[in-house]
Amino acid sequence: MIEFRAPWPNIVTSIKLPNPQLGDEEGLTSTMVSKRSMDGTLYTYVQTNSNTKLELQFILTRSKGEEFKRFLFTYVSQQLELVDHLSRRWLGYVTTNPINFITARRGAPGGGNELMEVSIEFEGEIQ
Repeated sequence: MIEFRAPWPNIVTSIKLPNPQLGDEEGLTSTMVSKRSMDGTLYTYVQTNSNTKLELQFILTRSKGEEFKRFLFTYVSQQLELVDHLSRRWLGYVTTNPINFITARRGAPGGGNELMEVSIEFEGEIQ
């Protein structure tokens, strides 16, 4: 189970989500800087910072998807705390823009059983 809490450090709201789909990714964020010397020689440097980018994909029920959508639109520009499925605490930001909620499976005519799919990128560091 994953839990988002916001805004950090004065937590007002939290939301619990099911574990992400298999294949969630984790990687360091880095940038490549290229510079030329006075004689024209090209030098490149890779700068790695302490932030890690998580790519998470969820399949949620319609009601949980709407709740998560409201949570994200309320706190998308603020620092969040994320407790992941491995019980690690992260502090960071949701960097996905735009956040797309896709209907993965349609519901029955009377309602219910409708599933939503959402992929987000979270960039932060472990606390």
